[in-house]
Formats: sequence, C-alpha cells, structure tokens
Amino acid sequence: MPDFEYTTEGPVGLMRFNRPEKLNAITYEMLALIEDAVKRVSSDDSVRSVVVTGTGRAFSAGTDLQQLSTTPPSSARGERYAEAYDPDRPAPWTFPAIKKPVVCAVNGAAVGLGAEFTSQCDIRIAGESARFGWVFVHRGLVPDTGAGTWLLAKIVGLQNAAQLLFSGEIISAQRAKEIGYVLEVVPDAELMERSLAVAHSLAKGGPLATGQVKRLLYQGLTRDPMEHLRDNVATLNRMFASEDFKEGVQAFIEHRDPEWKGR
Repeated sequence: MPDFEYTTEGPVGLMRFNRPEKLNAITYEMLALIEDAVKRVSSDDSVRSVVVTGTGRAFSAGTDLQQLSTTPPSSARGERYAEAYDPDRPAPWTFPAIKKPVVCAVNGAAVGLGAEFTSQCDIRIAGESARFGWVFVHRGLVPDTGAGTWLLAKIVGLQNAAQLLFSGEIISAQRAKEIGYVLEVVPDAELMERSLAVAHSLAKGGPLATGQVKRLLYQGLTRDPMEHLRDNVATLNRMFASEDFKEGVQAFIEHRDPEWKGR
C-alpha cells in the first residue's frame, strides 16, 4: 500500500497518511504524493470537500527525522512554491491551495510537520487521543511550512501561538479545544464518522461560491479593508452573473436541492 492514499467517498475526497508503523512520519516521497493528490482533487469537479487523516494511532509524527538526517532538504521546494504561486489560489500552503473546504480528522499525535498540516486545514475535528505539538525549537528549527508562524496566531491568537511555538509543548485535544484550535473533540471511535459528516455538510454549497469564499477568507488576512472590499464586490458581481447563482435562487423557490454546475 502507498504511504499516502487518496480516495473519494461521493463528493468528499479522503486523503490519508498511511505509514502507521512509523506513526505516519512524512518522507519526501510522501510529500510528492500529497502534492499529486492536491492537484487531482483541485481538478475534480465531482469532489466538493476533503478530509485529511492518518492511519493507525497517530495523525503524523512529523518529518521522518531518519531520512532528514541523511538527506537534508533543499530550499528548491519552497522557492518553487513562491515562484509558482497563483494569486487565484486561497493561500500558498498545501491544503489552503485547494479551493474546497478541507476538514482535518486528527487521530493521535500531530507533531512537527503533522501539526503544521493541521493548521493548514480549514476545520479541525479531534479525537480524544489527539495531541498537538510544534516541537521545532527542540530540533533547532522554525516551523517548516510557515503555517505555525503565520496561520497559528490567526487561529488561536498571538499569545497562545507564542506559548506553543516557544515552548514546543504538546497539548491535549481538550486544551486545543479550549484555545479555539479545534472545532470539536469527539470519541476516537466516532472521529471519522463525524469528520465525514462535517465534510458532507460543507460539500452542499455552490462550488464556485465556496471556492471564492475560501480565497477571500485567506487572502483577506494580508490586505487592508478597502482592497479586500473591492475584491469582494468584484467577486460578488461575478457570482451574480454565474449559472450557480441562478440555480441557487431557482432551487430555493422550488423547494429542492440545487444542481450545481460550478460555473
């Protein structure tokens, strides 16, 4: 079986770290598989939302340090991301680049790069066994994807982010819920059922509108209010001219579910 799997369940794409014997530690080969899955889900109009999770007793223990110690990373990947950044993407990170809602189903430990990947998801559902830790300072590093030093403070506030990043403390699912990092904590046995239910509920909106809402949400983090308002107005006018807007209104009038076209 591949170390990273991508399958679909109706309108939901399921991405799964699948290296349980190594607590789903991320290798360079897995990163390539993840990028390929992101491209596939982004181009598949039948998929309306995504769930990211791990196989076994951990979400991901982070970067495979054994591989990292023998094959230091190149800066080329980060530079490639920066150079190839499409301004129509919601944000430059792996999972925010998908213009569809991404739900993270966190089972067990999410540490280092694993924690970073949870920050990149739009919604986090944690099993009771979930643990989160940005342990980079204990490895002599900064958060490797930049999500910890950018997105984390937007999610939990500057003070909580500083404490997590400076200390490298590993926190429980309940503590993560208390500081607003996860939306819900559920029994481990119910984690996938609940996460898929959330993903299915997020898949019901118009795909064109949902993608633009995600773009505006993330790009709004970096802009002044007037610039954001101009973009919002222009986007709204495009939505008014879309087939999905007409279908959404007609479906409401006719008391039925809309049949979205994505255009």
